[in-house]
Amino acid sequence: MLNIGVIDSGIGGLTVLFDVIKSYPNCNYFYIGDNKNCPYGEKSATQIKNLSLRLVKYLVDEKKIDILIIACNSISSTSTSYLKKQFKNIKIIETVEPTASYVKQIGFNKALVIATKATVDSKMYVNSLEGHTVYQKACPKFVEIVEDINITNKLKDEIVKDELDEYLNKVDTIILGCTHFPLLIKSIEKIFKGKIIKSSEGIILKLSDLIPTTNQKGLLKIYTTGNNVLFENKLKKMFGKTVKTENIDL
Repeated sequence: MLNIGVIDSGIGGLTVLFDVIKSYPNCNYFYIGDNKNCPYGEKSATQIKNLSLRLVKYLVDEKKIDILIIACNSISSTSTSYLKKQFKNIKIIETVEPTASYVKQIGFNKALVIATKATVDSKMYVNSLEGHTVYQKACPKFVEIVEDINITNKLKDEIVKDELDEYLNKVDTIILGCTHFPLLIKSIEKIFKGKIIKSSEGIILKLSDLIPTTNQKGLLKIYTTGNNVLFENKLKKMFGKTVKTENIDL
């Protein structure tokens, strides 16, 4: 049975993890949310590389993973090549290329990529979708409101509308260029009626050639570098799942 590691700066990568598990339950999954250092999107590329290196090293050394899913666009857009050079014996799947390929496959006219500053600055989505009209907007507030379990839905809706309002009539597709942002889909859908693309959709397609179909069911382990009780509370409120998590000190 394959061991799959999944990394993110916080809780957002669980939007990818849970979608992947639905499609491929026959693997062992090891997730790390680096809540201690969240958010990544405002950090430098060098900082993100150093932080992500520690996450992957733990999964390779301790969990013997076969596949790594970088469930974080900030890591994907700054550190994928670096991590591939450091860990040549595992298959690494990032978020940007699979998402860009998926959105080209389903087709679009004009798209808005909403992401962290690190992802926007990298221009990876714009480059991957060259030849198409693609707007970008950094939305650091979105990561903050996703990680804040005390914020009201009304305030979420107001912040989302304020951030996206200028683009709503310009595009037919919004690409969620941060894995935290699927947790704001309900707020986005209230103001936007076009296509909304999640990273998990492209990643699931990318995995199809790597994971054999079996009737087995693997295990799930979720780790956080932050407060595991707070992480469990977030997980239950955001996903409606009661999952035991463990704190790890990297």
